[in-house]
Amino acid sequence: MLTSTIYKKNVYDLKDYKFKVLKPSKNAKLGSKVIKGKFKDYKFFTLTLTERETCPKDCFHWSTCYGNNMPFAHRMSTKDEELLKTRLYEDIKSLKGKKALIRLHILGDFFSVSYVMFWDMILKDFPNVAIYGYTANNIKSKYEKSRNIASTIAFLRSIHKERFAIRSSNDLDNEFSANSFDVVKPVKGKSLLCPVQENKTLNCGACGLCWASNDKQIIFKTH
Repeated sequence: MLTSTIYKKNVYDLKDYKFKVLKPSKNAKLGSKVIKGKFKDYKFFTLTLTERETCPKDCFHWSTCYGNNMPFAHRMSTKDEELLKTRLYEDIKSLKGKKALIRLHILGDFFSVSYVMFWDMILKDFPNVAIYGYTANNIKSKYEKSRNIASTIAFLRSIHKERFAIRSSNDLDNEFSANSFDVVKPVKGKSLLCPVQENKTLNCGACGLCWASNDKQIIFKTH
């Protein structure tokens, strides 16, 4: 059974990593900035961790992770959690008040309760920052660690609202979820297919539903 990325040479020890950990988006699907809604003109920044190594073992896409098709992605090591937090804090501080919407995580997931709470500190310290993304951690998981992480994410979501828009993956009972087309099909009035994947909008920055729509589940086709 795979326990980490298949591209181990692209996992970077942060002691030797000479670039910023938090990177401005150059992804065409994501876009470079938000162009509508509450976070209009916020620039996108991304964080990439190591798939599987940071993910709950009951993730539906454990073996079929789209990271399998991303051989060139720089994956940040999480073996030294405090160093990761330090580097991230420095990167966010260097934005100097510029509006930023951080996409967590291009690969990987929330891997500890203390790491989730780090983002609580970021949102309190930096009012110019908002966060969105997805997590396979689930309050109904058979793994206690995953349940604890999911509960902490839900707590932060209740405090920070749209500024911490982390959707639960394949949690069909949760309105604020992002689900796989392999698991469930869209239901009118309850969910919708990702408009970007349907070529109905230019990119995530031109859409905004993942962080702005509280009553619609988003359905994604398998990458």
